[in-house]
Order: sequence, then C-alpha cells, then structure tokens
Amino acid sequence: WQLYKIGRFCDAVDENGYFEGVTDGRGGKEPRYSCNIVFDQGQKIFDAINTIAALFRGRTFFSNSEINFIDDRPRGAVNLFTNESVKDGLFFYSNNRRDEQFNCIEVVEDEEDIKERGIFKKKIEGIGITSRAMARRTAQHQIFSKIKENQQVAFTAGLESLLCKPGDLVIIEDELKTNIANFGKVL
Repeated sequence: WQLYKIGRFCDAVDENGYFEGVTDGRGGKEPRYSCNIVFDQGQKIFDAINTIAALFRGRTFFSNSEINFIDDRPRGAVNLFTNESVKDGLFFYSNNRRDEQFNCIEVVEDEEDIKERGIFKKKIEGIGITSRAMARRTAQHQIFSKIKENQQVAFTAGLESLLCKPGDLVIIEDELKTNIANFGKVL
C-alpha cells in the first residue's frame, strides 16, 4: 500500500484520484514524477528498483523479508529523542563541507546564496527524467537539500528507537545544543 500511495503522489492526484498536476513551466500541468527507463543490460533487480525510487526521491530498504519503500512526502514526526533517552545523553553533529553545499545545477541557481557565498556548481545525471520541468524540480530539490538540510546527527538510543523505520521523521530536543531543558523522563 505504501508503493500505491507513493504512486498517487507521483501522479499528482487528489484523494479521489482526479489529476491535479504540478506546473510544467509552460502554463500546463504534468505528473509530479514520471519514469522513462529501459533496463536492457542485465541490471540487478535491487539496483533497478533503487534507480526508479531515486526518481521520486525515494529510498528502499529490506525489512520483514520484503522490500519496503519510503518517499520524501511531508509527514509528521513518529518519535522524540532527548538527552534523557540517548546513551550518555549525547548527540553527535556533523555538517557538510562548504564546497559540498552547491547552489547551481546546470541552469538552476539559488541567486541569494550565490550572492552570499559565491558559485558552487554541481552537475547531476537525470536518469529517467522525462521533462524539463521535472529536471528543474529535481535540481531545485538538490540545491535546497544541500544548503538547508546540511547537518547530520548521530546517537545511540534505547528500545524506543524500534518504533522508527528508515525515512521516519523524528524530533530531537538537545538541551546541550539549545540550552533549553523542556523535557524529562518518567522513571
């Protein structure tokens, strides 16, 4: 069912299945993501599935003896992690290097960031992309994620982490980073 929901999101349809579309950049509408790929060189099936999932900014993972899918749709958080719920109360942060935070892909640019930091170019291979507008959306997402989503956090958690699966959104309340303690743990 998750793949069916992802398919409806890719098709850009409403709850009743009627086409809403996203702009094609020329005054019309098109599906959010579409795929035009031919696998003719004996690719491994899991590599082929990952190639298709990358088109809709998705990921695949193996769990419970089956392949599962997750996409990048907005969703609510499924868990909260605080200093009280992680090993030694510590979160470990890292950022992308400045040169990894590109702001120009082919002809898609973030003008404000270019004015602030200069130009950092990136070229991406758009396998299966079927339209100029889809290529533009893909490039805009790449730029946004590299500039705005440029920090990673690692931590070791207890049994509550079993409620999470790859791609789930979690909230982190780290009092050592924010200097705000607004949580606790019931013993």
